[in-house]
This record gives sequence, structure tokens and C-alpha cells, in this order.
Amino acid sequence: MLDKTKIESIVNDYLQGSDKFLVGIDLSSTNVIDVFVDGDEGISIGECVKISRLIESAFDREEEDYELRVSSPGLDKPFKLLRQYKKYIGRDVRVEKTDGSKLKGKLLDADESTIKLEKRVGKKGENTMIEAISMADIKAAKPEISFK
Repeated sequence: MLDKTKIESIVNDYLQGSDKFLVGIDLSSTNVIDVFVDGDEGISIGECVKISRLIESAFDREEEDYELRVSSPGLDKPFKLLRQYKKYIGRDVRVEKTDGSKLKGKLLDADESTIKLEKRVGKKGENTMIEAISMADIKAAKPEISFK
């Protein structure tokens, strides 16, 4: 049986001391393993391949039938870790709060309890205001995709 804890340990041991970090592991009932890894400066396909091979070497394909996918979380996935928030400081993010309201702005700061977002206000967005948002009030936060 595939062990999520073992996979987590393998990946974390490999990434220790680097700017890369494990974001999460999803293990489906049909033995599809999705491993999400990121880095402070991003992660390359080559690094994902290395991690995939490392995980595969720890399991016997004769005993376990599984599909393994190693990738970055992608721009459409919500942040799961404080480290992801910190990576996006100075960049635009979208925040959905637990009350259903949605905000967009430049992420100025993030810690364990709060993020600070600089939002454009006014009829034409000519002014800015800074809003502190409690982590407990955030349902999801994602990078804002811009093609400028």
C-alpha cells in the first residue's frame, strides 16, 4: 500500500537545504499520486523529473500499481503554505474571503496570522489603500494572472 507519509519524507529529505519545498501530496483511491513542489524562484521540469524518479525508486512496481505526477502547484491552485504567500510578495494576488467577498491587489506582506494587500480604489483606481486580512478569513488566495 502506498504511504503518503513515506512519500512526504522522501521529498522533504531530498529538498532539505534547497530553496524548493513540498506544497502537498494528493493520493487518490485509484492510486494516482500528485506531488506538488515549488521553489522560492520556481521549479524546473528537470527538478520535477528528479523527484519523480526518486519516489519511484522507493516503491516496487511489482507490488504497487500507481500513477505518479510531480509538478508545481500551478497558477490556478490556491496557496496552501505561508511560504507560497511570501514568494508572491510584491505581486498581484486574488483573495476570496470566507464571507464570499473577493479582493485583488498587490501582496505587501504575509505572516502566520495576517496578509497585507494594497488595493486600488476610486472610480478609476487612481488611489490605493492597504487592507490587512486575517489568515482565518481567507478561503483561498491565488496569484493574479496578468498578460501585461
